[in-house]
Amino acid sequence: MARIPEPTRDNVPEETRASFDKMLEATKGIMPTGPGAIAMNSPEFALRRNPLSNYMRREMTVPQAIQELAILATARAMDCPYVWNAHATLARKHGVTDALIDALRERQPLPEAPADQAVFLRYALELLNGHRVTQATFDAVHGVFGTSNLVELTALIGHYVQNTFLLNAFAVDMPANVTAPLLPI
Repeated sequence: MARIPEPTRDNVPEETRASFDKMLEATKGIMPTGPGAIAMNSPEFALRRNPLSNYMRREMTVPQAIQELAILATARAMDCPYVWNAHATLARKHGVTDALIDALRERQPLPEAPADQAVFLRYALELLNGHRVTQATFDAVHGVFGTSNLVELTALIGHYVQNTFLLNAFAVDMPANVTAPLLPI
């Protein structure tokens, strides 16, 4: 981490060390990386944030390809190479085409995509770039995903906005294992 030191039990305020310990217990002693590492500098925040992060990454029922598109659209909109690198390969693994990922990365017109991916990306990009969604887009995405899934996908976008803010504000270094073409910013 370029702007702040790696969090340790000794460099968090004494009154938050019990939360630091609980968080490490929840992660089986493994120090979080990326936005989780930044959050550990405020252990109570990290402890409260962790269950939601776990739910969003491991328990949502929306197809993984759509989740990864939500994350990539957020990484692109927020110019966050760390998140892009962490999720571009996962998106490919879950069936998002190279052409779609590359167009999103380069801010080019999007190629044809499966209907659920296309309608969701239209929704995500309207929300991220214009902070609103047209009624036509809302109706289309709602028709595909339903209320519960659309609430969760919208929250996933917001969660990754938070992640990108943490990573960008604290200038977190890219990991050594860069697996995707770098995000041009």
